[in-house]
Amino acid sequence: MTGDNSQFALLAQRRFLPLWLCRLANSLNSELLRMSAVFLIGATAAASLGNNSLRREIAIWFVLPALLAAPLGGQLADRFDRRLLIWITQTTGLLTAAAGAHALLTDDRWALLAAVALAGFQVSIFGPTAGTLVRQHLNVSEYVAGSGLLVAGQQLAVIIGLPAVLLAASSLEGHVAVIGGMLVVSGLLGAFAGASVPRSLPPMPQFPLAWNPLAAIRSTLLVVLKDRNLFLAVLGVSWFWFTSLVYLIFLPDFGVQVLGVNPAQSTVLVLVPVFGVLIGSLLCRPASGQRVELGLVPLGALGMTVGGVAFYFSAPDAVLGFGFSLSDLFAQSAFRWLAVDMLLFGISAGLFVVPLNAYILDSAAGGKLGRVLGGTYFYNLLFISLVIGGADWLLAEGLSVHGLVLVVTLLHAAVSLYIFLLLPEFLLRLVMWMLVHTIYRVDASGLEKIPQQGPAIIVCNHITYMDALIIGACVRRPIRFVMHKYIFEIPLLRTFFRLAKAIPIVSAKKDPEALAAALDQVAGELNAGRLVAIFPEGRLTGDGEMGIFRGGVERMIERNPVPVVPMALQGLWGSFFSNDGGPPMTHRPRWHWARIGLRVGDPVPPESVSAADLYQRVLTLRAGQG
Repeated sequence: MTGDNSQFALLAQRRFLPLWLCRLANSLNSELLRMSAVFLIGATAAASLGNNSLRREIAIWFVLPALLAAPLGGQLADRFDRRLLIWITQTTGLLTAAAGAHALLTDDRWALLAAVALAGFQVSIFGPTAGTLVRQHLNVSEYVAGSGLLVAGQQLAVIIGLPAVLLAASSLEGHVAVIGGMLVVSGLLGAFAGASVPRSLPPMPQFPLAWNPLAAIRSTLLVVLKDRNLFLAVLGVSWFWFTSLVYLIFLPDFGVQVLGVNPAQSTVLVLVPVFGVLIGSLLCRPASGQRVELGLVPLGALGMTVGGVAFYFSAPDAVLGFGFSLSDLFAQSAFRWLAVDMLLFGISAGLFVVPLNAYILDSAAGGKLGRVLGGTYFYNLLFISLVIGGADWLLAEGLSVHGLVLVVTLLHAAVSLYIFLLLPEFLLRLVMWMLVHTIYRVDASGLEKIPQQGPAIIVCNHITYMDALIIGACVRRPIRFVMHKYIFEIPLLRTFFRLAKAIPIVSAKKDPEALAAALDQVAGELNAGRLVAIFPEGRLTGDGEMGIFRGGVERMIERNPVPVVPMALQGLWGSFFSNDGGPPMTHRPRWHWARIGLRVGDPVPPESVSAADLYQRVLTLRAGQG
């Protein structure tokens, strides 16, 4: 970031603040319109808030137009000036807010439902455009911060809108005028913010649009399906909306039927996970630094599972019959535990979804990002439709709300297990990052020289048993480390190395068949386009100086001619994990939180690779001259 390393510095810059205000205003408008429709049609605030069927029917009015508009929104974002699109959507948002306010004042229910439908259409046009603007105006190192702030803005809108409408509809005379006034104010905020968005030229101005909704959906989904990792990230975002909305939609029923609270009090249960998502989304930036850290995804999935399971088992066996004040509500230990469980679920959900959003921004092809985001919105809304329809069917079949929570929790546990099996190295990389930065102050430079995609071999000097963990914590891409079998089998590190898919190797003298198998495994990883790291000295340094590089890397290059990236670690000699003062981990550490360095040199083309040349390059980097 420029100037200030805090993610909130973006909120003081024109390249991001207007967009964030637009997201806040649109989300607030949508919340106000949906809740206003619930209260207007349901006649009274308290009764209608407890009418889950009515809330879901109004949600359908929002979701169906949004579902059809999402692919078109993605195409428009790739085709037209993004600032113009934002101005149009925000002007539409202002007109929608005004129409909703007029419908409230005239008690026109159909006009209000039409405004809800128009808000759904507007949000699906705005969403993909907003995502393309984030990538167009922010640096790669700011994607997580920008994505987190946008998610936090959505949650803030719910935290403001739901209590505001409930309070106005329950307590204030002339509440219709008050809610209408809030709609107009939020609409004006979005319109003024939209006019301040910087100019943003489209990447594909000649792109032919598919105006037919079915053709647009097909075109958009084909773009998403071409990249498996991108498609999985899109499904992950949609799964976030699926699980989150099950809780948000059915928590009021849970509060009434299981806890015995009144509908107004159940709003507190809804707001707790929303507040948690806000916190979790803002924690992603400090937790991942200035990079897209997918290790947060399995961690978030695990936290959501724990929170969901704890929530299910924290429910009382009998209705408690709470009083009508918030103090009475929080005086009950059962409710406090349920609130803690939902807070954990929400924080974990924020940690889960923000890295996925940032990964989509980072990975999608520049000229196709709008359509990828349109596909993301389509899948999100499709999963939301499944929540509404599937939950209604299960409840109609006799499943209780409490049982519905269990079903969703078990489904999420299965998805969490799949995510861990799919991305074990990403979670391990997060653990490595936390471990390494707890022990050391790492000064890494030249990391941008590592290829962002495609195969490459990394070579580095070897000082301690922590070397692989340090490199793995600093390099953004997963790495397959080639290491001597005796290091691979160290009890404290063996689990890490195996889950990280490290490759144990031995000398030809000791086991020629094992060496051949290791080289075959290296070739397989390189053929798959991955990074492989090797310590060419073949052992830890015994005196702090570099040993001669062996010829293993040359054999690898003969079989797979790929670039070789030299690296050098600095400042580790004398650590608890080095040979200084005795065998590693047998002597007292000399310092805590020591400053160490990782220097990365320019990639060496395969035709220029030799062990002697790589030795000199690493030696130069180690001396701080690279």
